[in-house]
Amino acid sequence: MFRRSCAAWGLWCLCAAAATAGDAPINYLDPPQGTFSDEWMIVELSGQKAGYAHTTMSREVGEITTRSLTYFKLGRAKDTIEVTLLRTTHESLEGLPRSFENIQKMGTTELATRGRVENGDVILVSTQFGFDTKRTQELPENAKMAWGTFRASIEQGFAPGTTYEIDVYEPSMRTDGALKAKVVVGDRVKINHDTKARDAIRVTTTLQMGQGAIDSVSYVDDAGQVMRAETSFAGFNMAMIATSKAHAINDFNPPEFFMDTLVKIDRKIDRNTAMRIRYRLRVSSDGAKVPTLPTTSMQTPGERTERTAIVEVTRLDQKTLKSIENVAAAGLPEEFLASSPSLNTQDDQIVRMSRDAVGTETRPYAMADKLRVYVSRAIKDKNLNIGFATASEVCRNREGDCTEHAVLLAALGRSRGIPSRVVVGLAYVPSFVGVKNVFGFHMWTQFHIGDQWVDFDAALHESDCSPARIALATSSLKDAAIGDIAFAIMDVIRGLEIEIQQIESR
Repeated sequence: MFRRSCAAWGLWCLCAAAATAGDAPINYLDPPQGTFSDEWMIVELSGQKAGYAHTTMSREVGEITTRSLTYFKLGRAKDTIEVTLLRTTHESLEGLPRSFENIQKMGTTELATRGRVENGDVILVSTQFGFDTKRTQELPENAKMAWGTFRASIEQGFAPGTTYEIDVYEPSMRTDGALKAKVVVGDRVKINHDTKARDAIRVTTTLQMGQGAIDSVSYVDDAGQVMRAETSFAGFNMAMIATSKAHAINDFNPPEFFMDTLVKIDRKIDRNTAMRIRYRLRVSSDGAKVPTLPTTSMQTPGERTERTAIVEVTRLDQKTLKSIENVAAAGLPEEFLASSPSLNTQDDQIVRMSRDAVGTETRPYAMADKLRVYVSRAIKDKNLNIGFATASEVCRNREGDCTEHAVLLAALGRSRGIPSRVVVGLAYVPSFVGVKNVFGFHMWTQFHIGDQWVDFDAALHESDCSPARIALATSSLKDAAIGDIAFAIMDVIRGLEIEIQQIESR
């Protein structure tokens, strides 16, 4: 879950930083050979200096290389996590993608994705923990990356009232299609920059991604150089401010990310006895909306407005589940059984671990329960300083939080032929770091057994899952779903209120 939000944030950083230019007059439709742009920016989160961004553009004959490094820190309860996003793109002078490399590092976890364009297709290789996952996708027609996006802005110009759209190809968020960016050039304004009042042009960009959109505002000079860029994502007000290298790389004050997202409620829930709970969700942040809640075997959404939603969650009948003889995978999309960068079912250690956990058991619910118990016990170092590890890393390092439990369990199930997906939502805990009766953002696993998706929560040690949870989105964790996960929680990650309207207990 954490990596998905950071991937979306990194994409915005790339778009903002890619639009920077140098001080010298340059024809950006035909730039000189060598490095022609070298820019540094401060990264601010909720008004606090959390990191920096550094972007360079260079030309070698007819190829443009854009390198964008973004680094920042976030607080997660008692831990601090470091995030590094390095993106390198190689494009033709005209803005056609040729190859790229994205490296994302969250805490101790690193994921690298490389791609090259051949005959209209993108050959992708994702590498983590020494394992490569290869796949081929069709390159979206007319899609642009960093240089192509910047070049389009120069071609369109910055006259007030100018409006245009760009198809953005960003494989860290989606590989099977483009993200639509709508750009509107506004009026000239005065901004404070480097302690001085400066003339700037206000440019608004709306980046459409799956279930939602990122709106950002950039303030640029006549050459297209970004002096300041602002957006809001996952409860943070974010800003990038052009500055010198010396000012950019020092004196960070990372904001708290995790504790501020806890949702306190006014009563205690007995997770062992609760059978059905009806909730009322409300978002209080300006412009925020309650997402369309998924219908699952446990969860039934009710009446919904933009800012409120009713949902009932019911404990499943364990006796019925235990009597099911097959997983009933026929008719399900292949993505729920396929190997992916996050769920590498081709990994020998994943296969061996799933075999050891299940033994000779063949009944689907019993297999799933054995896998859940195995993962709950196997991850011994339960901490918040892992960004979002893949199953391959978790099975070796045996550490992490709810996301690591969820991905490892999902991968083990697929290895045994049980379709799996993960759920992003909220789960109740009686106490967390001294705060009592709270819902925290959480990830768990669902297996397809019989004709339904059944919840299993390795982090909370539950096969018979309590209804003290609310699902916000589900995902197979294929690349195309990354943006949807991020946007499912974006509007509710801060400013969410939960009212318990009814609890039925056994």
